[in-house]
Amino acid sequence: MEKRSVSMGDLVITYRVYGNGASHILCFHGHGRSSEDFEFLAHRSRKIISIDLFLHGDSTFDETRIHHDLITKSDVEKLLEKIFEKENVSSMHWVAYSQGGRFALTLFPLFHERIESFSLLAPDGLNDKNFYSWSQRRWWARRLFRRWIKKPNELMTITRALAKTKIIRPKIVDFLHYYTRYQERLHLAYATWSGFRNLRPDEDLLSQLLKKKNIPFQLIVGKYDQIISPSSAQNFLERIDQQDALRLLPHGHDLFKENVLDELCHLLNFEALSRRKKRKQDSV
Repeated sequence: MEKRSVSMGDLVITYRVYGNGASHILCFHGHGRSSEDFEFLAHRSRKIISIDLFLHGDSTFDETRIHHDLITKSDVEKLLEKIFEKENVSSMHWVAYSQGGRFALTLFPLFHERIESFSLLAPDGLNDKNFYSWSQRRWWARRLFRRWIKKPNELMTITRALAKTKIIRPKIVDFLHYYTRYQERLHLAYATWSGFRNLRPDEDLLSQLLKKKNIPFQLIVGKYDQIISPSSAQNFLERIDQQDALRLLPHGHDLFKENVLDELCHLLNFEALSRRKKRKQDSV
């Protein structure tokens, strides 16, 4: 494994490289996780390029950009191009988990000509109109979140009340409790929620390009996931006309537990996905 980086102004992206095979796999991890998550995909025929999302690992930007001059898809596009040039990448498979899914879905149209397959694992970014995404773009919601960083108990009191009235699922209470136990976790959650709010997938364009280019696409989600639920995944797939892409695993949101990795490896068979793409192209 080697750790490398690219930069542009105040923006720095670090990434890990596993192997030096002919097949390139670009990976985006989830919130609060690490580029190390994708080491399990390493194989002698592959070169895994696993990105550290901003504010994770050593990937950074000027913290004022959480509020103003936000990160844009153009910023990330330019940094990825630097990586592809540095690593001599002309085509690749994309894999993205949770918050990394928002990055991948937003950037996919810019790189679709070079993408061999696209695999999403319980991804964020499936619904730009839900409360999570809608509230990102409301100044008063961001101000409230900043308040709750200093007063996490107030946030938990409100959350428990909402769960009791069945406005939110009880699992969300556990999810938020994980973040409110430590101020650093809550601050990171706020920084990424606010700072990444301009990364917004274009569902219509995504649908057009997946069909036009016959790119193998799959959305993998846990049957018991209460963060990215199977129903939200299915609704998204219906909107982009990719209903057959859903892959359900008998697990929750954390798809990187030891007992899940074998199932993921079976679904993330990049060699088979490349053959599938070739068959589709040959049949056109």
